[in-house]
Amino acid sequence: MRLAVAKITKPHGIKGEVRASVLLDSPELFCRIKSVYLGETKVKISSRKAADAVICSLQGVMNRDDAELLRGKVLYVDRADADALKENEYFIDDLVGLTVFAGEKKVGVISEIYKGARTADVIEIKGEKDIMLPFLKRLNMQADLAAGKVTFDEKAFFEVAVYED
Repeated sequence: MRLAVAKITKPHGIKGEVRASVLLDSPELFCRIKSVYLGETKVKISSRKAADAVICSLQGVMNRDDAELLRGKVLYVDRADADALKENEYFIDDLVGLTVFAGEKKVGVISEIYKGARTADVIEIKGEKDIMLPFLKRLNMQADLAAGKVTFDEKAFFEVAVYED
């Protein structure tokens, strides 16, 4: 199984580098990665941190025209090659699709998690009402991957949840 680690946003310069939005906890974690999957092809990568993203050089991408073709592509790593997680840490790919509960009340399913550059990550929940929820510690998230559910502190959930019309 592969895990999404970054999404290419645009070319950077004229030598084939690309700018990518990191889907990990920090750009530093991403910069330690030495190879990624681009589609079905495994390629070598070198990267450096840049403000709220990373700048990457990918094997075989030689100029801006090559880089332009990668706009919007997602970079993946094999799960077996990913860093080990600490207690109460999860891969985004493992959380998407889980049923969400605020206390005992079922509110929907996680459809997407957006990485915040300078703010909290945001969880998108699809249900009777669509909800955007900042990923805050005070929500006291409890994930049970085997049961396919995530439970948040009910009071905190309803204080910070933003409902879409």
